[in-house]
Amino acid sequence: MTAFELLARPLQKLVEARGWQPTPVQTATIEPLLAGEDSLVVAPTGSGKTEAVVLPLLTRALAHSWQPMAILYVTPLKALNRDIDRRIADLAKAAGLTADLRHGDTSQYQRTRQANNPPHLLVTTPETTQLLLLGSRLREGLRNLRAVVIDEVHELAASERGSQLLVALERIDELCGRKVQRIGLSATIGNPEEMARWLSPNATPVLAPSPRGTDLEVVTEPVTDADRALSLELHLSPQGLAALRGLATRIRESAPCLVFVNSRNTAETVAQRIQRLDPDMTVGVHHGSLAAETRQQMEQDLQEGTLHGLICTSSLELGIDVGSVNEVHQLQSPRAVDRMLQRVGRADHVLGGTGRGMLLCWEPDEIAEAAVIARRAMAGDIEGVEWRRHPRTVAANQLILTALAERVVPLAAGAELLRRCDLFSELTDDETLAILRILHDRWLLRVVEDPEQSDPLDWPPALWKEISESTQEGLPEKKPKKEELAGLEERVTRGWQRALSQELPERLKGGWFSPGPRARTYLQKHLSMIADETKYAVRDAVTRRMLGSVDETFVLSLDDSGTEEDGTPRRFVMAGRTWEVVDADSEKVELLVAPVSEQGDAPVWAGELPPVPADIAREAGALRILVARSHGWSTGLEESAADEPLGATVGLDPWLTGDAVTHDLDDYPLSSPSLARLAESVAEHLEASGCLPHARLLTIEQRRDAIVLNSTHGSRINETLAHFLQAMASNIEGRVGRVLVDPYRITLQVPGLTPAGVVEWLTETPPEAFDDLVRLSIPNSRQLRARLVQVCKVFGVLHAGVDPRKVNLGGIITRYRGTPLVDEALDKLFSERMDIDGTTDLLRAIQCGAVELRMTAPGALGISPRSQRDLLLPNWSATEVRERLKNRLVNERVVLVCLRCKDWMRFRVERYAEKHHRCACGGAMLACAREGLEDRLKEWVADDDTAVRNRMQRNAELVQLRGKEAILCLLARGVGPDTATRILRRVPAGEEEMLLKAIHEAELQYARTRRFWG
Repeated sequence: MTAFELLARPLQKLVEARGWQPTPVQTATIEPLLAGEDSLVVAPTGSGKTEAVVLPLLTRALAHSWQPMAILYVTPLKALNRDIDRRIADLAKAAGLTADLRHGDTSQYQRTRQANNPPHLLVTTPETTQLLLLGSRLREGLRNLRAVVIDEVHELAASERGSQLLVALERIDELCGRKVQRIGLSATIGNPEEMARWLSPNATPVLAPSPRGTDLEVVTEPVTDADRALSLELHLSPQGLAALRGLATRIRESAPCLVFVNSRNTAETVAQRIQRLDPDMTVGVHHGSLAAETRQQMEQDLQEGTLHGLICTSSLELGIDVGSVNEVHQLQSPRAVDRMLQRVGRADHVLGGTGRGMLLCWEPDEIAEAAVIARRAMAGDIEGVEWRRHPRTVAANQLILTALAERVVPLAAGAELLRRCDLFSELTDDETLAILRILHDRWLLRVVEDPEQSDPLDWPPALWKEISESTQEGLPEKKPKKEELAGLEERVTRGWQRALSQELPERLKGGWFSPGPRARTYLQKHLSMIADETKYAVRDAVTRRMLGSVDETFVLSLDDSGTEEDGTPRRFVMAGRTWEVVDADSEKVELLVAPVSEQGDAPVWAGELPPVPADIAREAGALRILVARSHGWSTGLEESAADEPLGATVGLDPWLTGDAVTHDLDDYPLSSPSLARLAESVAEHLEASGCLPHARLLTIEQRRDAIVLNSTHGSRINETLAHFLQAMASNIEGRVGRVLVDPYRITLQVPGLTPAGVVEWLTETPPEAFDDLVRLSIPNSRQLRARLVQVCKVFGVLHAGVDPRKVNLGGIITRYRGTPLVDEALDKLFSERMDIDGTTDLLRAIQCGAVELRMTAPGALGISPRSQRDLLLPNWSATEVRERLKNRLVNERVVLVCLRCKDWMRFRVERYAEKHHRCACGGAMLACAREGLEDRLKEWVADDDTAVRNRMQRNAELVQLRGKEAILCLLARGVGPDTATRILRRVPAGEEEMLLKAIHEAELQYARTRRFWG
């Protein structure tokens, strides 16, 4: 008897007609799902997981006569929804049931049809699931829900979207009055037991390994003389160009194929450069900033064979159907094993297939890291999925959405609802109340903590209606408006107050919360937990077609006409082509662009590369040792005292105690050129420094302009260490300097810092005090400020779309310090970019002698492959800010117009000289403005209006009296003749430092008050 024989007869006929035989995952899954068990189904991509869950659920629907809206199928991507919908619709139809699709792009007609006639199975997104709880008709349909399927569950669990969905499922359980069956699907989970408990306390993992292989190789292309010559023309390093040349060859050989990269701008740049290297080859680009139609067209082109390859980001990582793909290639390290498996799983996407591909790398760090990831991927050694407990932004969001759905919610019920979700099991009533108070303060909720101390006439309309229906006191069924209440006699309103107080339902006597005036507006912007940021649409001026979007930081660096500060056109790459900005329209939030043939740099999108886990970085360090030993080179380990720890190592990671499992060099799929490149860097480092940094040896190098701490402990631990060291070092001369962090080293450029200081802080800082030290110093970091903006938007403290540069974030930190708002921003930062516990353990290991610190000469491995422009710049000191201000102003181009003859001259401020003091006509009254305002300045000088003439007169007088100093003032943002006069009266001539300080303060004042100006 096969698993398919347990299915309903119509479905048995379908699988028989299609000649299907149960796959391992279907054999393992169908029976427990038919029994109604909560399950986490883990099986390789292409093994039939979707059918494994849908077939038994449709069977149950038929057997128990489930009513419409009985099954929700939730996926993280709309594109994945389209793909799933096509597959599920046939299965549902065979069972005589209906299936439909709903997400943010669903038309109003379809939505209305679904509300009036819901399908039995609805494919949707986490965000639309939230909306289903709000619509009256769909909410009624949800009462019939029996099962929820969450596809790519690992993708959601690692984000706040997953936390939000879990709370929504608890709300659905409450609405239905029963536990709805929960099923999660994934191809790559390293901690299935924990992941199952995340999904449901009763869920069990169903592990169904299938006969699917993974075949990877780390490849490095040798550099040729032709690469060196062409690299200058294409603005690439010779090694990078060699890699793209090799990639172009491999794409042509393995077409159709996918090429994954780690960022959107890399996707654009790679596509353009490959097209240049091989004009006869057709490649597409696929990433999240492209318009949906553009992405769909790319998917279709690949399916139809009109593309040789598609350069893509994680937007194609999940199971979107792009047809038959022969191979999957990865440019540079994917930074994590699960990401590599998801990506290579797109190749040979059938049961029993083999995911083949190469990891193309050229930097030694990338080669070692990619080799470790490839080894682990082929061995099925996957990282565990991590998620953040207690996400207060999700709590705030769900309290508001619950209030909108229920209208009036007992005060205690909010915390109880959240605590039913295991993520919030430790949430206290007091902390929930603190969140509610902030939301009340921002008019998102109305919170009544003590009904006896409140005016019943202010109670919400829903409560008024409920009481009026249950009392005989003559209350009107509908709450009168404020102006109507104001016109009534006092005896009438007093009677209503008394009736409302006496008939208050028992469940609400401990207080309640209800939607505030801004709750509906909030819903439009914060239905999703994806961070809010303004995106500028990019439109082709020739075809008027929407190409995609760029973030606001890209656009805010342009002037109103879309040019750079020096007036040159901005050019960038999108959809594989170079474009020139024609116009930047801030009101339409749109860029108009035209195609050009010259090379350009890809736009810089917001977002950070995913962190490299500590275990990956530590094994990469161990691989360096293997390479050295394979050549018989001394690695310096023989001199290490770390083999005999001085203190207790209980509870430390095996990598810190020397107990980690290591592998042979042959276990790593390195091509000969890759191994040679890695060996070359190892040899250079050993020759210079005499040892190799690894998990149990941190080395410190004093370089000409920086101190380098070689630490192979991954992104989060190094990020935490770097912040701590920078914060401590900033106390030396009061300047924070710069820090460059990657998974293998920390480069510190802080005035006064010495290697001895680094050693002292790492060896003498008590590990138990480390958490407090980091929390005390973190509020001044840029990284916290970025998270704080996100949290403030969710809590309603900042409006969606606000430019954070115009907001006093320091004031917000001061006002909300010690509240859930600032605590949440800190927790987000620590969870996303730092590892406090891991760094504390590293300090313990250093101080007990398990990990050694050693001063060495600078070596090849101490140089970061990242360029100087990637330096993380913390808050600037006052001196640095003024220097940047000066550089900006003196490089502005200025126009002077003579008030006498109306002639003009144009020059860069830095070149202001005596020849600019007078016009050729002899006139000494010259009005100034920046070059972009040249035409308007000429109009103002010629204007007969008295006010305009007086303004030009004051402008010219300032220039005549103070020359270059006046020009610097008048070119500052928001500084006109009146403000410039006040500044120059306060600042004596020749006091440049004082002048720049005054201009900086004036610009800050303008930024703070600009929104109040007409």
